[in-house]
Amino acid sequence: MRKVLLSVVWISLMSVAAAFLTWMLVGPPDRSVPCDAQELPKGQVCLSTVLEWDPGEVLWVDARPRDYWRRNGVEGSVLVNDQEEWVSMEESFVLAVFGDGSQLKTKVVVYCNQAGCGSSEYVADRLRQKHSEALGFEVYVLSGGFKALANQL
Repeated sequence: MRKVLLSVVWISLMSVAAAFLTWMLVGPPDRSVPCDAQELPKGQVCLSTVLEWDPGEVLWVDARPRDYWRRNGVEGSVLVNDQEEWVSMEESFVLAVFGDGSQLKTKVVVYCNQAGCGSSEYVADRLRQKHSEALGFEVYVLSGGFKALANQL
């Protein structure tokens, strides 16, 4: 029994040493969400593209439940989801598009929990239909959802 226990301890120590060495040589794991702008459907955008835009022109729209938005939403984002009363959220959204009046937000980026989340598509479509043309902004869905943002916050 003692030999088995010593073997387990030895193997565990070797595993930890190998993992540490790998971390030192290769670095931490890549947790980024891959995105190829050329292969995205119309209306979707990669985080790398959004980060190239003027931040003053971008309005982040969180399509997740209110609790998630409060906990870790993008700073300055506005909540618009398909689970709450649309009218009150719509008013906050329109006010956010105009900001302080000095610069209109011309690019609206909607995100939800993960890639393929239907909430962001629903919210983006509704914003396009109701306000995009009249207010003069473009609406995009963030490819990869909040997971793409998680490493940037």
